[in-house]
Amino acid sequence: MRSLKNIFFILILLCFTPSLSIAEEGAISINFWPFFQYTSDPVEGVREINGLGPFFIWKRDSTRSQWGIRPLLYWTEDEIEPLKRFEFVYPFGKYQIKEGDKKGYLFPLSLYREEEFDEKKKWDFQFFPFFMGETEKGKDYFGIFPIFGTLLDRYGKDEIRFYLWPIYSESTSEGVRKTNVLWPLFSFIEGENKRGYRFWPIYGQREEVGVSYSEFFLWPIFLKQRKGLDTDDPIEESMVFPFYISKESKSFESKTYLWPFFSHTIDRSTGFEAWDFPWPIFQSLKGENLKGMRIFPFYGYKEKEGVMRRVFILYPLYQLEEDRIDDLQEKTVRILLLSRIRMGESNEGTEKMRSLRIWPFFDYEKEEAGHTRLSIFYLFPFKDEGFERNLFPLFRIFRWEKDPKKGISTNLFWGFYKRVKREEADSWEIAHLVGMKREKGVKTISFLKGLFRYQSDGKNADLRLFYLPFHLRWPHRHPSDALIERGAPELQNLPERSISAKAGLSDGAGGEGLFIQNSETDLKSIQKEFSDGE
Repeated sequence: MRSLKNIFFILILLCFTPSLSIAEEGAISINFWPFFQYTSDPVEGVREINGLGPFFIWKRDSTRSQWGIRPLLYWTEDEIEPLKRFEFVYPFGKYQIKEGDKKGYLFPLSLYREEEFDEKKKWDFQFFPFFMGETEKGKDYFGIFPIFGTLLDRYGKDEIRFYLWPIYSESTSEGVRKTNVLWPLFSFIEGENKRGYRFWPIYGQREEVGVSYSEFFLWPIFLKQRKGLDTDDPIEESMVFPFYISKESKSFESKTYLWPFFSHTIDRSTGFEAWDFPWPIFQSLKGENLKGMRIFPFYGYKEKEGVMRRVFILYPLYQLEEDRIDDLQEKTVRILLLSRIRMGESNEGTEKMRSLRIWPFFDYEKEEAGHTRLSIFYLFPFKDEGFERNLFPLFRIFRWEKDPKKGISTNLFWGFYKRVKREEADSWEIAHLVGMKREKGVKTISFLKGLFRYQSDGKNADLRLFYLPFHLRWPHRHPSDALIERGAPELQNLPERSISAKAGLSDGAGGEGLFIQNSETDLKSIQKEFSDGE
């Protein structure tokens, strides 16, 4: 038993020897699918290891290194950005250092952030129920939720304090203090030019002197609000929900009855007008360079001249979206929401990008830089870089890529069949069973990673069997040589390539030479053909 293990180990070492791979020079491929695969591409400067199909990966190029055990762990390091990122059970866990800023989380329990700007640093950390942090001014804060705590410069507030939340809490922002007791039932607001109180949901009011005033009764049934009191066009809003909603100013008017079914909106300053009767079935829109209508779910459109256009037919069967952003015109067609066709081109008609996703069957994408990808069986109907690293490869049974340098790569069943084609080289392999490579005029065929290997450069052939330490070599014999030796002096002065072409014989490319049979009739017929041609 031990001797068998030793023999097996020796065979593996032999298979790992570069002389037994199908690429002695340049690119290297070692394939023991699905357990282990190694590729090295000097053209792209990329080395990659895959194990157990898509589950384990290690990859490195000139600026970036990454490794992962999908879907548990994934590490990325990039020297250009610069970036260090560690993801675990994505999207639930992540830690990242990018351009000096640090961020990490373990959803839903923990979060850590550290940011630097203007030579100042602020950070915060929480691991439920504990939290702590430091502001850019060097002030510390901490707490245990919901027992007690203080937060500084968080959630849009200068300071937040709480004790036995929701029994008591208070917040301060721009000199205005808000106190909550048994949130959200009781609250009080006081500060410069601002005051208010609330006994929710019975009654409440809030005022910013000379700017706005609002109050409610039996929220959300009765509401009233006035805004923009310090402007030439103040707005007044009132609501008796859901029967009547009104919003009015000198230039604007909107009224809704039996929300959300019947409404009418008009903006006198722009000429915009909209009718819903009832929403969302019937709608009519018009305005400056704007028009639209809807008969849901049969047909609808909305168009703003030179900016955007929206159309749907038998929603959600078909949707069309057209947008113009600077010098880019983008067009998107959605079929049953999840399938999408997207195209982008410049004002001059040059294609910038194109993508086609028919979920869940395939996803095709062509970028402006010229990189093109095709994936078969695309399980998730959305794009996300984290999912692309951690989860998508587990379900991608076929992938085809074309890079800007016109290199093409194909991968089926996570490396069972792989092909890489470029201008100077072309190689393919099926697991560890068979492989072929053409590079710089040399053709190599290998079975069982070198158990049988044939190589030809057009002039000489090389054969190696059973990993033996010696090779069988022989020169290729060109058909024109056979004709000359067989007594065809008429051919001696002809160029070698002309002889083989006129004789209708193989020129030996790829290592397959054809020899003329010993027949005077054949020789005479060939000589006659050359004589007639002259």
